[in-house]
Amino acid sequence: MSTRALAAVTAAGAAAALLAGCGGGARATVPSSWSPARGRTLIDYYGCGACHRIGGIPLANGHVGPPLTNFVRRYRLIAGVLPNTPQNVVRWILDPPKIVPTVDMPDLGLGRHGAEDVVAYLYRQ
Repeated sequence: MSTRALAAVTAAGAAAALLAGCGGGARATVPSSWSPARGRTLIDYYGCGACHRIGGIPLANGHVGPPLTNFVRRYRLIAGVLPNTPQNVVRWILDPPKIVPTVDMPDLGLGRHGAEDVVAYLYRQ
């Protein structure tokens, strides 16, 4: 292989690796006891759509927080600090200021089971 061809292959590989790091990649699984249907109801009840755009929820058109549509594929990190795993998203929802003290997102008092259900919705949309 010529030096020019090798450089092109190396550059293409580097670009692919860089692009792969932009999104969350493969869809993670959540435990079957976590309910996306209950999660959708809780998202409506707690008014998450006032701050976030959320797929599948027509009135969730907020622009204060990041969009949560295609959550698994869109974000590798939560708030720039936690790897995007179902368990970490639950931790985040339960007490965002504990993880990032300066964050605007409040602790909504959702409870562990509620947070798990919201995560189930976000991961299955």
